[in-house]
Amino acid sequence: MKLTSKFNTIATVGFCGSVSSNQNPAAHAAVCHLQARRTAAGNIVGRKVNSNGRHIETGKSFQLDADTLAQWQRIDRCSH
Repeated sequence: MKLTSKFNTIATVGFCGSVSSNQNPAAHAAVCHLQARRTAAGNIVGRKVNSNGRHIETGKSFQLDADTLAQWQRIDRCSH
């Protein structure tokens, strides 16, 4: 997947806990989307987003290293 300046879901995993200090309990218990994007400086940042129907909980962005990005991509390939 080519990363752009907008967050794209790299993989979707089962819910594994809150991803934000501003919790939305209604978003808990379904899935967590692992998302990544490329910054204007060329860095890769990631975030986790819990989703349960229309309820979402978005975690803060963090610097994503190449190993973690590759792991997320492997998770996505295994889920198909």
